[in-house]
Amino acid sequence: INAEYMGSFAPMALSLSTSLPLIGRSSTDRIPIVGYGTWLARENEVYEGVKCAIDEGYRHLDCAWVYQNEEEVGRAINEKIASGSISRDDLFVTSKLWNNFHRPELVRPAVQDTLGRLGLNYLDLYLIHFPVSFRPDTVEATEQDQMDQVPLSDTWRALEQLVDQGLVRNIGVSNFEIPDLMQVLAIATKPIAMNQFETHPYYQRQELVDFCTKNDILVTAHTSLGGSANAMKSFHASPPVSQDPTILSIAAKHSKSPAQILLRWALQRPTIVIPKSVTPSRIRENAHLFDFELDQSDMAAIAALDKPGLQGCYCHPRTPWLGRSAFTGSTDHYYG
Repeated sequence: INAEYMGSFAPMALSLSTSLPLIGRSSTDRIPIVGYGTWLARENEVYEGVKCAIDEGYRHLDCAWVYQNEEEVGRAINEKIASGSISRDDLFVTSKLWNNFHRPELVRPAVQDTLGRLGLNYLDLYLIHFPVSFRPDTVEATEQDQMDQVPLSDTWRALEQLVDQGLVRNIGVSNFEIPDLMQVLAIATKPIAMNQFETHPYYQRQELVDFCTKNDILVTAHTSLGGSANAMKSFHASPPVSQDPTILSIAAKHSKSPAQILLRWALQRPTIVIPKSVTPSRIRENAHLFDFELDQSDMAAIAALDKPGLQGCYCHPRTPWLGRSAFTGSTDHYYG
């Protein structure tokens, strides 16, 4: 990947304001390497969380239609803009196209709905949330006949039109495996700016990270802290990565929290991170990653924690629409 990408991740050169160019664009768009995630927050929590994050210096906000909280996120953003503490240009806002909007004719209405909820005129980055499609009347597919068969190439071309129409500035994907990326790369006329996927010490996905790097696709790591409280927690094959003895030992060595070690490791790999919390002290802690550095022995010890297959996967380890279990007509066997 280009020299600026690697140079920006020189360990002691990092800061909360560090950002990376979105490769392939002729503009000056840059994405901050630490963002604020908004998944799994109860009503009104994400509103307060976003305001706190902005006050703490976060400028990258990660959203999605399916999180069903974009109105709260937008209310917080626009209150901060109205107060004069930030401008829209200060922020980098990402959202995602849900699986039931993959048909090309549904893509523009979907992003317009998201923009309306957020109260924004454009998105900095819009991602295809998963490389699978549902029928338009289905938000969560629990039966095989609720799946749709929309080619990824068709959906991608519709996203490219959003850039031309000024509704989004950059486009990318989320939770895409190498074969999915190859499908899009084969037909794309605009760069895949990002692949956002689960990666952490128990589920490192190094082959996928390397493929993205080789193809000038930035990587955002979601579930960096292990997702121990997410909706699939009843089906995790591994205990929380934050409780791993190696992580605890390295945290004690640096006088940092396990979460700070996990996030710092992700930054030094290098990947972008989007930790989520609605607790002000943790929002603040998750931003304080730049006054220490993991040494080679730390990085090697953490690299040795990787688990095979889906044993370290916390996000959708048994989801049938990803081919990880059979459809049963309910979510009982893959959501808690």
